[in-house]
Amino acid sequence: MYSSIIPLLLLILGIAVGSFVKLQLISTTISLLLYSLILLIGITLGRRKIVLRVKDLEAPVLTLVGTLIPGAIVAPIIGIPVNVSVAISAGFGWYSLAGPLITKICGAKAGTIAFLSNLFREAISLALARTISEKIGCGALVASIGAGSMDTALPFVAQVCDYNWVVRSFISGLVLTLLAPLLIPLLLGL
Repeated sequence: MYSSIIPLLLLILGIAVGSFVKLQLISTTISLLLYSLILLIGITLGRRKIVLRVKDLEAPVLTLVGTLIPGAIVAPIIGIPVNVSVAISAGFGWYSLAGPLITKICGAKAGTIAFLSNLFREAISLALARTISEKIGCGALVASIGAGSMDTALPFVAQVCDYNWVVRSFISGLVLTLLAPLLIPLLLGL
């Protein structure tokens, strides 16, 4: 029970501290912490002699397919072109990339939809991490998080999934993070 309250309390503490600290310091600290997390994951992989297998690429491939196809299906429902809807989906939860990039190419309406849909994807996935992993499985959790499964959401995955899924989560997030900035402009050019 405490494990689900701690992130909420830390968020509230962060909001309080954030009102007194300069934005540049916060941004720099976040970047350093994320880079440190990635370094520690690499060290852990090296110490455990983890061998990457083709099976470890299933998560990003299935996430890609399971994200882009619904993006195409929902386009007529929300009244936007299919390529724009699929490009929004190709943010894979990376709202700080998808929103501004799509705004630059397509305008504020599509950019706002991209930002909010990708933000909600990550937020809902993190809020329901334990439920998703227990009821559906860790693969579904990693897929629902998307690109953030490599960095910001990795502690959540580590908390509710076994170590093999932590490795797969990192790989999935890395692949999706590399694909998103390539796919979004490509899809918008169609």
